[in-house]
Amino acid sequence: MSIRPGPRAGNRPGPKPRLTREEIVEAAVEVGVDRLSVVAVAERLGVAPGTLYRYVDGLEEIAAAAVELVFARTPLPPSDRGWRAFLEDEAALAFDLLMRYSGLIRDFDADLGTVSGRRMRQIVAVLREAGFDPGAAVRVADAALDIVADGTVQARFVRGPQGGPGDISEPAAAYLDSLDEPVRSEVLAIMLDPRAHVLDKVALVLDGVEHRRAGGRDGYRGIR
Repeated sequence: MSIRPGPRAGNRPGPKPRLTREEIVEAAVEVGVDRLSVVAVAERLGVAPGTLYRYVDGLEEIAAAAVELVFARTPLPPSDRGWRAFLEDEAALAFDLLMRYSGLIRDFDADLGTVSGRRMRQIVAVLREAGFDPGAAVRVADAALDIVADGTVQARFVRGPQGGPGDISEPAAAYLDSLDEPVRSEVLAIMLDPRAHVLDKVALVLDGVEHRRAGGRDGYRGIR
């Protein structure tokens, strides 16, 4: 993600305060998702809201940069327990982060392409060390992370814009009512604990990967 500050109509004349874009982004992370606004960030920094526009184009840019900073600061899980435990831990970590910051991503359309690309390269490197060839490593990482990303979207639908764990939005409840037993009960269990559901789906994929490795499938052979 390339973010470039640019001119904005209405900027106040005079010398710029001693402020940097990095300080603005840091303040946004400290403010948090629930309170994020130009006013809140400015208050955190002790400056007038209009001052921020000398360094950023608006709240969307601040939100995107804040999410990027959070993900960049979150280290990958350790890989000393093997490639599978590493991927399962990363899936759990990614789900928690995406759910925690889903408001920023949804409301401000934060672009996580750069962050995802960086993290993907790190994950693939771990899988390569475990013996996967480049193509297999990318496919395995992509499959697991796709499940997590899709799971967070579904969880947001179930909970609704302001909902929390255990909440079910009206559209999700209507969908649930359209189902017959025993499917309804199973879907309800998923809605109430989407994290467990997502991680179980990741485990199903990794079961298949282990099967390929056990069978000596080209590209998947290597140390455990």
